[in-house]
Amino acid sequence: MKLPLLSGREIYAALERLGFADIHRKGSHVKMEHADGRRIVFPYHAEVDRHTLRGALRDADINEEQFLEQIR
Repeated sequence: MKLPLLSGREIYAALERLGFADIHRKGSHVKMEHADGRRIVFPYHAEVDRHTLRGALRDADINEEQFLEQIR
């Protein structure tokens, strides 16, 4: 499945809907954590590379289909 090109803002909003909360920001990167302890770090850029996003989702054990359902 091919992920769409998304902005950091769109990724951030989708992760919030999945239960992640912002815990740290430094430069252009955001670190978010879920109540169950999973963490994700991603660039908060105007456009985030698909491969970067896929790797971040895999590292945080987030199902791509569930993530895409949260994109609005």
